[in-house]
Amino acid sequence: MHSHTPLFQLTTRNHRLRARGVAAELDPAAWTGKNVAQAAASLLAAAGRDSAETPLLVGAIPFDPSSPARLYVPEQVEWGPGTITQPELPAVDSDDRTDLPEDFGDLVVEGSENLSYCQAVEDAVERIQAGEASKVVLARQMRIRTAQPFDPDALYPALVRQNPYAYSFRMDTDGGTLLGATPELVLGSDRSGRVDSFPLAGSTPRHDDVVRDSTAAYRLLTSDKNLEEHGYVARAVETTMEEFADFVEAPSLPELVQTPRLWHLGSRITGRLREGRSALELLYALHPTPAVCGSPTAAAQRMIAELEDFDRGFFSGLIGWQDAEGNGEWALTLRCGLVDNRTATLYAGAGIVGGSIAAAEHEETAVKMSTFAKALGVSDLSAARAVPAS
Repeated sequence: MHSHTPLFQLTTRNHRLRARGVAAELDPAAWTGKNVAQAAASLLAAAGRDSAETPLLVGAIPFDPSSPARLYVPEQVEWGPGTITQPELPAVDSDDRTDLPEDFGDLVVEGSENLSYCQAVEDAVERIQAGEASKVVLARQMRIRTAQPFDPDALYPALVRQNPYAYSFRMDTDGGTLLGATPELVLGSDRSGRVDSFPLAGSTPRHDDVVRDSTAAYRLLTSDKNLEEHGYVARAVETTMEEFADFVEAPSLPELVQTPRLWHLGSRITGRLREGRSALELLYALHPTPAVCGSPTAAAQRMIAELEDFDRGFFSGLIGWQDAEGNGEWALTLRCGLVDNRTATLYAGAGIVGGSIAAAEHEETAVKMSTFAKALGVSDLSAARAVPAS
């Protein structure tokens, strides 16, 4: 458990949020969208009576939305400029921490080659081909252990600097510090009732060579397989939003979204909440999206529970904030890890369909993990001492 005051941070292109301490925790009658929305409204109303500022709720929701979330009203809130509005990003170690610092000592990596994950992918492919589901997102974890402790206060600025167009986050928990830089907004809202979601589905690795990188992006944008996968996810978000909002609009074709390591396909879907509806209700209805679970949802969740060998916890859940006026931002907890003293646990998943190849899906998860590994200062895992995944 952290001995210092818990810290929550979220940095986007437009603003920076830093929240300290816990003034009051959310404790709904049940962890459902309706109950969470009602409890949040009551908690924020009570907090507003004791403050001249608009009260704020921050925190994270696990992958399993029925599990308890960590949502609370902080004691102190600071807002600042985002990555495209501030003149200079926070400083990090030389070379953006792309090389392992000497004082880390011996580096041990557990799970870089995960045979059980490959077997799980093969099992999932067989079950999908048999008609149990059309897609399932299977995740794995990798642990990096060092002789010296990791410093979350140094890791977070590194993530922000290396991922200026992402939603970079940091949240202290009893089990360590959750950090990451996710490209995906699940739900944004404002006081007028406008809501928007930016689902991503369909991706391909980027390349240092400009021509190869442009070719990869073009192939992604014209790939029937990726367009079909993206279309399913976007339609699922659009359909759910229509249950809570009017004037729902979605583009006919996705756009290209670039991150340092991957190209993605993305679609911005917008609407306006109906009277009496809450953004938090919609958030819980959207979660988990097919992009982190699969389809159909119930079948995919069952396969995840049976085939994955770890509890996702907050990985592929939601992290963000909501205020009493209806403004809010909630992003997927992807490209992330949990840091606890000398151990960093990294997470990543890949969408499995009937034609998936286990080795390729394993490689995709490795590419996704590299976002967080780079912030840790690990750019070359080959120099580490590898041990089998436990």
